[in-house]
Amino acid sequence: MRIKFIQVNIYKGRYLNSLLDFLKSEKPDIVSSQEVTAGEVNLCQDKSANLFETIKNELGFDGVYHADLNFSDMPAARFGNAVFSRFGIMDKKVVVLKDFRPITYDELEGDTAYDIRPKIPRHLLDAVLDLGKLKIHAMSWHGAWTAPPVDTEETLRQSKLVASYISSLEEPFILGCDANNILGNETIGLINKAANNLMIGQNIAQTTHPKVHKIVPRGFLVDFIFCSKDFQLKSLSAAQILVSDHLPVVANLEI
Repeated sequence: MRIKFIQVNIYKGRYLNSLLDFLKSEKPDIVSSQEVTAGEVNLCQDKSANLFETIKNELGFDGVYHADLNFSDMPAARFGNAVFSRFGIMDKKVVVLKDFRPITYDELEGDTAYDIRPKIPRHLLDAVLDLGKLKIHAMSWHGAWTAPPVDTEETLRQSKLVASYISSLEEPFILGCDANNILGNETIGLINKAANNLMIGQNIAQTTHPKVHKIVPRGFLVDFIFCSKDFQLKSLSAAQILVSDHLPVVANLEI
């Protein structure tokens, strides 16, 4: 059985129309996303939109969502992770990695961002998918923030929790993430011990967008797809297209 899996941080919908066009043209089976927002934190024109519902409805997919952040000055705003699937979703689980108090939007994006972002809530979102005679776990994770991407006590702690969870799964799994960390660091190495890292050996230099990401002209490979040994990789790409400040990672797999 062939499965097309896409990992993409959607950058709060900054390029929502282009993102939707891309996803529709790619015809994925599963999409893992981060920075899925609603309300005033959206970067698309419609500040009232719920981007999870918009993407789910536009694709005609099932989906699950969990918001990380509560904004004290924007009660209706949401910011979190999502999994979208053309397969039915049987169940979902949220693995809490980090709790924190409600924040203001200015704390997230203003002068205090470098102090606040490493502390904000994080989770692993697991959707259990019904593939008929088989069920699989499709997951989304947004790693603890560092700038530049280095190992910290917090990135390692959260990575250990993720590795422990996926190691406990008895069914096949695929995990898409913006890890906020890079190959060669222990934060990613811990996950490598529990799963197959599809980015290894693929000659992809970076997944931050080379023109619009805030760290330009630097670039890092921070987006990953991990899977259980049940999957065989057929192809993997990260096209330099403008659907986000990250590049979408597209994996064609066989289970």
